[in-house]
Amino acid sequence: MESRNSSNYKGIDISSWQGNVNFKKVKDSGIEIVYIKATEGISYVNNYFSSSYENAKEKGLKIGFYHFFLGGIDPKAQARHFVNTIGNREFDCRLAIDIEQTNGLNKTSLTSAAIIFLEEVKKLTSKGIVVYTYTNFARTSLDSRLGIYPLWIAEYGVSRPASNPIWNQWVGFQFSSTGQVPGVSGNCDLNEFNEGILLNGQSVPESPRTNENNKNDKYYIVQSGDTLRRIAQKYSTTYQILASINGISNPNLIYIGQKIILPSDSSSTGGNTSISSYYIVKSGDTLSGIAQKYGTTTKVLASTNNISNPNLIYPGQKIILPSDSSSSKGNISSSPYYTVKSGDTLSGIAQRFGTTTLTLVKLNNISNPNLIYPGQVLKIK
Repeated sequence: MESRNSSNYKGIDISSWQGNVNFKKVKDSGIEIVYIKATEGISYVNNYFSSSYENAKEKGLKIGFYHFFLGGIDPKAQARHFVNTIGNREFDCRLAIDIEQTNGLNKTSLTSAAIIFLEEVKKLTSKGIVVYTYTNFARTSLDSRLGIYPLWIAEYGVSRPASNPIWNQWVGFQFSSTGQVPGVSGNCDLNEFNEGILLNGQSVPESPRTNENNKNDKYYIVQSGDTLRRIAQKYSTTYQILASINGISNPNLIYIGQKIILPSDSSSTGGNTSISSYYIVKSGDTLSGIAQKYGTTTKVLASTNNISNPNLIYPGQKIILPSDSSSSKGNISSSPYYTVKSGDTLSGIAQRFGTTTLTLVKLNNISNPNLIYPGQVLKIK
């Protein structure tokens, strides 16, 4: 993962712990960006939120807001609380979800809840979003579906954050929680941000092979001048399908460096899920409704897709259907797909289905056979 760069923006993030801040001293010290905690859960509002915003804005600092996310509480309700608290205030940086607690949710459920929150914020504001988390938390408690969103990563005492299986680049790096900044009482979080954190900025592409995308890629990295329609044409699909798969509420709003997930069969332009062995969740869908549509049960779909909470599905999610959708048995051994479970290895899965590790690597474009994760969907046949 990239290291710090002296040409990037210097930033701090504050909550009620810092109390009243002298933002003139903060700016004079060289700080350019301040992230202010707005909300937590569905009711808490930072007591210093309004005053911090007004004073920071008056001093000409670039401003961002963040929400401390609580798993297990309605993510849409949290998103509405966050957005309502921000109101019509002007800000310069991506709206951030601070996710650092599992609150009893497993990796799949917590990631699903976070995505629901992010997409609701994006829908309500039409503004850019960013995920804040710790390196170790990204390794242990989140899955790769969050990789389509920009990252603000926290890891202290290092010049560059260690690698994690979801992101290989960041737009924000919190490198200390014990910084001393003029105008701020006590310890303060210190950050470095690049242009990608700004609403009008450009994210650096997440992979050096942005110009090497081809028909076998599982995703595409947005480049300057791209539109969703052009990307769809390149991969023989439609922009509506790409928007649905990626949870994009406004097809006209994509950004440089954004990772666009491609349909597993990008040669199909019809988007007819009935000819596929999976269904792409749309806004308003429920797992029970999908089950009823395909002649199966909610329990079967939850089991087949390793969904621990049937009430937590999100637009763009791929729901694998039983090979015989009129059957309620849901036996995945007859399906061309397998959902990875905790403790699985690629070699073990290969042995179970009478194939080889190399075959699975090729079928699923896996670069590291040792890196698979619970909830990951693998093509078997």
